[in-house]
Amino acid sequence: MPKKMLRARSDDGLRDCLSSHRHKASGIGVWHLLDHSPKRDVPTDAYAWVIATYCNPHHGTFVPALGLHYVAFAKLIVSLFPHFKAPQSWLAAQQSTIVNDGVLNEFSDLLKLLLDYCAIADEHHRNVAHLVATACMGSDHLWQDLGLPDRKALSTLLSDHFPLLAEKNTGDMKWKKFFYKQLCEREGINACRSPSCAACCDYKKCFGPEE
Repeated sequence: MPKKMLRARSDDGLRDCLSSHRHKASGIGVWHLLDHSPKRDVPTDAYAWVIATYCNPHHGTFVPALGLHYVAFAKLIVSLFPHFKAPQSWLAAQQSTIVNDGVLNEFSDLLKLLLDYCAIADEHHRNVAHLVATACMGSDHLWQDLGLPDRKALSTLLSDHFPLLAEKNTGDMKWKKFFYKQLCEREGINACRSPSCAACCDYKKCFGPEE
């Protein structure tokens, strides 16, 4: 990601940098997936929401196959929604290649950050990393872009799968802001305007309530 964009994403807030794209019931809907799932839990609901939203080629922010290889994505669909029969046109769209420009410019950087901090280097944790990185492309708070019930559910999901990364968020910073701050630190960018968060005029942008 260009350093200028990275600094803007970290410093000025995600809502100002992305177009506002709400979930639309076009293509594959959430309930198309959940109606074919043998279980209902927070991760499954999150996958259904994110796949229905961001794997929709008609959505403003399209992340084909969650950024996974198509075979891995197809395997994930079968494991989560075993009785779901996707339209061929939708499946074909999932074989597209992510073009890292515009709002997707930072996808690979975020994905690498998450993969580097996976609790276990296995398929499950890799898939969750792709899930979270895809949801980060949205324009709302991360828990909303994941279709989760609240921020607490998001914090639990991140602590379970990326514990060492989650532990770094000692000040309870908003999760998207926190991720971009981590990317800035990796690039050696100091995007903060004040010597401490408490003295910063933009404190509420980073630490305010997420509702």
